[in-house]
Amino acid sequence: MKNYSLKINGNQYEVAINDINEASTEAHVTVNGSSYDVQILGGKVRKIQKPQVVPAPADAALYVTPKAETKPVSTSSASTSAYKVSCPLPGTVTELKVKVGDSVSAGQTLLVLEAMKMSNNIDAEKGGVVKQINTQTGATVMEGDILMVIE
Repeated sequence: MKNYSLKINGNQYEVAINDINEASTEAHVTVNGSSYDVQILGGKVRKIQKPQVVPAPADAALYVTPKAETKPVSTSSASTSAYKVSCPLPGTVTELKVKVGDSVSAGQTLLVLEAMKMSNNIDAEKGGVVKQINTQTGATVMEGDILMVIE
């Protein structure tokens, strides 16, 4: 809505243009408290088009920034007891409590993950030695990301 103060032949008018229908050059106005439907002379009808949904280009995958690569986990027979600690929910790593080579026991906190403004301890499912850490403090991680490997 636009408000105007007009002086015509010495008379003061307060005009409010409430709504303009651009498809028909009609407007709803209020002049000194009285409502009127008026037609705008010399106005041109504008066709308003709805935005069109365009399918993604076939090469859209080229525009996606790939996630940082993680080191592959060895699958040799010696590492059959290794297990991956995966992220249970999206969040930000606020603290790493272990480093590569540390021995951990079942239930020990490995890292702290902030998700939905809450701190969540990510604990070891079973004991072992930390062989690989695939994240760092401050990193944003998604559900299912492999955070570390314990053997």
